Amino acid sequence: MTPRARLLAAIQRQPTDRLPVQVRGVRVLDDAWVTTRHPSYAPVIEAVRELGDPVANWSPSTPLLLTAHPMGAPEVRTEPGTDAWDLRVAMLHTPRGDLTSVHHVSRRGLPGMTTRFYVQSLDQLAWIRDVPYAPLRPNVDGFFALQEAVGERGLVLISLPVAVGVVQALLGTEGFALAMMDAPDQVLELLWTFQARIEDLVRYLLERGVGPLFGDVGAEYAGPPVMSPRFFRALYVEPEARTAALLHAHGALLHVHCHGSVRQMLPDFAGIGVDVLHPLEEPPLGDTPLAVAKEMLRGRVCIEGNVQIGDVYTMEPAEFEATVRWTVETGAPGGGFILCPTASPYTPELPPNAVANYLTLLRVGVEYRYA
Repeated sequence: MTPRARLLAAIQRQPTDRLPVQVRGVRVLDDAWVTTRHPSYAPVIEAVRELGDPVANWSPSTPLLLTAHPMGAPEVRTEPGTDAWDLRVAMLHTPRGDLTSVHHVSRRGLPGMTTRFYVQSLDQLAWIRDVPYAPLRPNVDGFFALQEAVGERGLVLISLPVAVGVVQALLGTEGFALAMMDAPDQVLELLWTFQARIEDLVRYLLERGVGPLFGDVGAEYAGPPVMSPRFFRALYVEPEARTAALLHAHGALLHVHCHGSVRQMLPDFAGIGVDVLHPLEEPPLGDTPLAVAKEMLRGRVCIEGNVQIGDVYTMEPAEFEATVRWTVETGAPGGGFILCPTASPYTPELPPNAVANYLTLLRVGVEYRYA
């Protein structure tokens, strides 16, 4: 099987010739990424090209408010902050007034932080709804060019916005949680406004032959410990089920990325119609033993995971190989499993230990044979 065929078969819980190994974040199908990596990445890039089942990402152009109206995207400027930080100030213009977000950007490559989100009071939720809507009709030529370039060497994943993610971007995690306590109906009205726009975008993409694998990120904004299970179903399960049904009606597939403690949400993911779920983390970073997840999702959802990225960087090679072998022996039987780290490599230079462990991940995965 080719890498593309192997991944598609696993995602659909069908037999594969061997275990698929997707090394998340090692973007061997992206020439610009490859040519800008530190030389320490070279052995891993070469091994993924030879042994891996890579995924390339394509995203349609989607302004923050999911409308093609000029007010749908913020006006952004950069201002000096301190010696170490710049301020990225983004302003949404609405019919009732301007809404401002401030994000601190490090000059030393450190993670940034948003210190002000657009919506500062509940009445401003209506300001967002008042922004005129014009359907999104992004150019899809880039998708077909990428798909042709990738061919059978891998699979293209189309990144979709998710309604709960847009709401979180407007309110911030804390503001979002508080708004759901104080004015859930207003929040849900806004969320379903965005969901309708997403469904329109998905129809447009499907009608133009874009596919078959679509994915989104954002379920973790709606789940415990930030939100209650009841809110998770209202904020994510119900709208996401509509997206999944739309995709499946056109023969497309849904990939969902959700970190954290998801054990109690696994029936929801299966009920939505999620085809592949990443990364399904074991304790202590998650709460879902792989054996339990396999039993709960068998035949319904493909698991992509669940080797911790921290273990890739820090675990001694012998212990890491034992961990990967246990993961494969637990996850692979019965199919519907893609061996994959829980996150992308996050350092400009790969330490020797990480290089050795990435190579072990690929070797152990490829050597596995189904019973």
